[in-house]
Amino acid sequence: MAESHAAAVAHSGGHASIRTYINVAVALTILTTLEVASLYIPGIPNWLLVTALIVMAGLKFFLVVGFFMHLRYDSSVMRALFVGPLFIAILIILALMALFSAFILLPHHVL
Repeated sequence: MAESHAAAVAHSGGHASIRTYINVAVALTILTTLEVASLYIPGIPNWLLVTALIVMAGLKFFLVVGFFMHLRYDSSVMRALFVGPLFIAILIILALMALFSAFILLPHHVL
């Protein structure tokens, strides 16, 4: 039993400490609170709201994938497998928002 515990401790040398996981969880809580609170700010322009939400979602993505999925400690090839689809997903979301007029990328002039 003691040998398996010692092996687990030796193997976890490349991973974050419990304190780091708690700090990441607190950061995720703060970011989520900011995301929800930003929806209730009156008069915020659509472009600013969408940009802020995408940036905060990206930060949360990198925190979750980097620490809770241990990607921070893996090779750069593994990082590319996660980051590439993230950018594709952002582009798809922006395209759908523009298609359904939820977020107008180019301002329309009323004639």
